[in-house]
Amino acid sequence: MTLYIDTHYSELVLALINNEKVINKKVLESNKHSVNTITLLKSLLDDNKISIDDIEEIIVINGPGSFTGVRIGIVIAKTIGYAKNIKIKAISYLQALSLNYDMSVILGIKDKNGVFIGEFNKEHELVSDYIYLSNKEVLESNKEIIYDNNVNIASVVKFLKNKDSINPHLLKPLYVKRIEVQNA
Repeated sequence: MTLYIDTHYSELVLALINNEKVINKKVLESNKHSVNTITLLKSLLDDNKISIDDIEEIIVINGPGSFTGVRIGIVIAKTIGYAKNIKIKAISYLQALSLNYDMSVILGIKDKNGVFIGEFNKEHELVSDYIYLSNKEVLESNKEIIYDNNVNIASVVKFLKNKDSINPHLLKPLYVKRIEVQNA
């Protein structure tokens, strides 16, 4: 059984996957992931009559996105993974979206001030570093950015199947924008 955690933005997504098939998925539109994630996780486990001990692997979206949202997903994955000795695999939301395409793509996630961007080749590998463009920079750019928000969780599980797991202590959030605290 695999637990999928995505808290990178306002939509909170948790899913259980068995044999590369999503058996249950819970989605909650919320800006209070710190309040709702554990409750939603408990509900997901209870609805499927399983416990954390039945989880063999955790897949977590490690960003980019909401600073607090990304941290919540990472902390939950690290805590459960470490406490229960469960394998963890991480993937960025943009790389997960790239699995929808059989060609090189530039994918973006909009926020109110700009766009998080990742460029991927047809093998779904990141071509260069993730970047953040302000709204003005997006308008001035000649990049053909695809805005997609439909992650196929089963494709993510299949893509990560033969990838190495991450030591919980080394799992880090993907921050693209500099946060205000770093500039102080």
